[in-house]
Amino acid sequence: MKRIFKAYRDLIGIIFRESPWLVALTLGCTVLSGLLVPAGIYVNTNVLDGGLAVARGQMAFGDYWIFLVLFVIAAILPEILDQIVYVYVEPRSLLILRTAYRARMLRKLKTMKYEHFEAEASAEIIDKAYNRVESAARHLWPMYVYARFAGLIAGVGTLIYVFRIRWWLLLTVLLPFLLETYVSARNNFNIYNELETYWKKERKYGILGNYLRSRNYTKELKAYGNADYLIDVYKTRLGERNRDYERYYFRNLRKILLGGNITKFATILNVILLLVLFTQGQLTVGLFIAMTNVMFGNLYDHLNLFAGFFKWSGMHVNTYEYYDKFFALSDEPEGTADVLPDTFDIEFRDVWFRYPGTEKDILKGLSFRVKNGEKASIVGENGEGKSTMIKLLLGLFTPDRGEILVGGRDLAEYPLSLRTKLFGPVFQDFSRYSITIRENIGVGDIDSLDQEEKIREAARKGKADGFAESYEKGYDTLLGRDFKEGVDLSGGQWQRIAISRAFMGDKPILLLDEPTSQLDPLAEADLYHEFAHMVENKTALFITHRLGSTMITDRIFVIRDGRIAETGTHEELMETGGIYATMFQAQKQWYRQEPDVKSAASGGGQAMSSV
Repeated sequence: MKRIFKAYRDLIGIIFRESPWLVALTLGCTVLSGLLVPAGIYVNTNVLDGGLAVARGQMAFGDYWIFLVLFVIAAILPEILDQIVYVYVEPRSLLILRTAYRARMLRKLKTMKYEHFEAEASAEIIDKAYNRVESAARHLWPMYVYARFAGLIAGVGTLIYVFRIRWWLLLTVLLPFLLETYVSARNNFNIYNELETYWKKERKYGILGNYLRSRNYTKELKAYGNADYLIDVYKTRLGERNRDYERYYFRNLRKILLGGNITKFATILNVILLLVLFTQGQLTVGLFIAMTNVMFGNLYDHLNLFAGFFKWSGMHVNTYEYYDKFFALSDEPEGTADVLPDTFDIEFRDVWFRYPGTEKDILKGLSFRVKNGEKASIVGENGEGKSTMIKLLLGLFTPDRGEILVGGRDLAEYPLSLRTKLFGPVFQDFSRYSITIRENIGVGDIDSLDQEEKIREAARKGKADGFAESYEKGYDTLLGRDFKEGVDLSGGQWQRIAISRAFMGDKPILLLDEPTSQLDPLAEADLYHEFAHMVENKTALFITHRLGSTMITDRIFVIRDGRIAETGTHEELMETGGIYATMFQAQKQWYRQEPDVKSAASGGGQAMSSV
């Protein structure tokens, strides 16, 4: 409960800073809603007893009509209060809380170490915190505050009437209620704990379900006709989760039924006691009917509403615990460097690395050095650790052993703000944003997003300017098919956008991690020749398992089994006759072209933009 009160301080503070009126309105509605119940007992008693008195001529109607007015007000006011809270306060509060919580979590995601996104334990924390906190906040405010505390006021007010009738009736009312609350709280919290074990199963069918309704996967689903099979897999995974939950639920059903029915038997008992008192002439007709109506209608409902604050808080406690764990996940190191280095050489010194939660070393003592301004190719078969090396160089992961130096300083000394100014990466699976061409390029250096000339210069270097300027709206053309007015580019054109993005900010080190994987080898070779001119005066690493780039770089490093196996120029490695020579001989037919084909491909950028 301590964590829930902490959550309340936080979320009410957020609402109050944004709109103090919402807090005052909710608390006012809460108090008024709670007071209406004991007030209703008073009004109903007087309506019934007064009506009988008027009929007998014992009361003038002029003294009676006020109770009829109060009866109507008491009947319609609860609905009005509910509308105010649930139709106005709740959606308005949710918008405020959603903005605040998402802003906080997005800022955290920005600084969080990348390795947390690839570790399942951290992924569970991120998923549960990000996707559940809004729902928990919506329940806690205003739903719980309004319903639970109005229930408390209503219950206490009703119990005062019970005490005034006979003090011992409090025991017959409260003891069953306390017993039921205790039993329910224990079982409900256990159910929430059990539900937590289903996250992995929910993720298995949830991710597959997202694939089945995603546009990116629909093409292959239709081409292979495998949708029915995958739907069956989805249903099987969902069914496994549901059967496990049902087994647990029905195993505990006896306790659940017991916990939910104690007060129902107590209601019957207390009404019988009221009937006995009425037949003995100790209750008026109006008070007997009003109290019976409350007993059968909502006394225990009101008490349970407040008790629900304790009985049903297990899930919300759990959510906020994940919220705390989310913010406890480690951030990128702040680093001590405050300026870029004078030179931009790269050195790996005996670097070892394995992915968190795995047992296999990917890099096993990787050591090499790329000089300032040098263009180097890192080649090797798939799975040899080339992309892992780039993730380490970008600071997405930290080596288990060894050092990575840039400009003679340990990479860990550079904060994220400087690393983003050091490296211009182009990935194999580069991002395609449904924003304008200008923004798609400009996000490569967010500080220059509003500088037209820098964006156009980056587009020119990446040779995206040709097709960008051909559209009617030019660089303001919206990309992607997510919106009606969006334009979808070819794979090659998207690659030009990604390359242009890397040139934003004039980054001194360019990292090209198999960015040409969608191209045929001839177009790839042409593009790498373009790269040779693009990266002039920059340090550049070309990561590939295809050798179209190697002859234009100053040096080639061959990586095998997590370490450098060979190094040298193209000519030197061909003379050696080792791994590189074998790979090149196996691939060289890819790069042969007939004169007419070569001529047709010589357009480079133009050919690229239509791939």
